[in-house]
Amino acid sequence: MAKCTGAASIYGDICFTPGAKSLPGVRGWVFGIAKRDILGWPTIGSETPKTMDAVAKYTGDFKLASDKKWHKIGLIPNESQLQVESQGTYGSKTFKVTGTAVIPGTEEAATGYISLANNDEMVYLFIQRNGKARMVGSEAFSPELTLSQDLGKAATDTNSTTVQAVASDEYPAPFYPGKIETEDGDISGATGLPIVVAA
Repeated sequence: MAKCTGAASIYGDICFTPGAKSLPGVRGWVFGIAKRDILGWPTIGSETPKTMDAVAKYTGDFKLASDKKWHKIGLIPNESQLQVESQGTYGSKTFKVTGTAVIPGTEEAATGYISLANNDEMVYLFIQRNGKARMVGSEAFSPELTLSQDLGKAATDTNSTTVQAVASDEYPAPFYPGKIETEDGDISGATGLPIVVAA
């Protein structure tokens, strides 16, 4: 009987140091871009990873169309989140990645944004508290957007616009440590900090 061959196992320990912090939630903004404005994608899964850290991480940068940038969406503190769950059947399983961005207010800019995005293909980068970018959407799968507004009723209610992006992915909201090009300068997807170019 022939023996099945495949990728070598790279499972290893996942350690947690007592006293170390693992902060929940996302930072106060997400980055988005229309999929049609992406001309080249970073790579993932093109080589056999050597460590578990490399399995669900992109390498390289996005190549964007001329004059196109990632747009920044400000969020209501502690209302947005990123969730991942396995889906499908054995041998064909993928991940369901859900990013929920809750935007303050329902005024013209927020209303115009969801008007444009309603039938568009978008890709989003959610930023963990530690500054690392996680992707919702991929070259193979586009997020399905659920867009809503709630003007509230009482003076203590929230007035908000919600963008929920749900995408299938071979990887669970993979990390993107590359360059995020914005109107305010380039941001590192590894740290969430501006990229400083040496003079």
